[in-house]
Amino acid sequence: MNIIFTLASSFALGYFIKQRGLAILTYLALDATVFAYQTLAVLLEWLGPQQGFEGEAFGPKPNGFPVQFSPHELAGYGVVNLLVITAGVGLVVLGSHLARRRVRTRPAPQRLEPAA
Repeated sequence: MNIIFTLASSFALGYFIKQRGLAILTYLALDATVFAYQTLAVLLEWLGPQQGFEGEAFGPKPNGFPVQFSPHELAGYGVVNLLVITAGVGLVVLGSHLARRRVRTRPAPQRLEPAA
């Protein structure tokens, strides 16, 4: 879900929002919402009655609290999402760069002088 959002929107945000900082901030704010929804969806799927994904989202289904989990799985989830966010910011910067380059290479409009 996060990867699809990043690929679908990050370049466009950089291209169409003129201020690069605002484009990055917009991407990060929207991605934070998608990331929170994705995390909740995976967690609820894991805890659900069917143990979605064969119970492999975060390991076997817990049978008590506190939940026992592998720190490596949690760190892996964080690292993968950090890489996705980094790629998204890179695509925003690329979109911004290409938009500025396109504006620079466009010829300036010629001014017409009134006929005397």
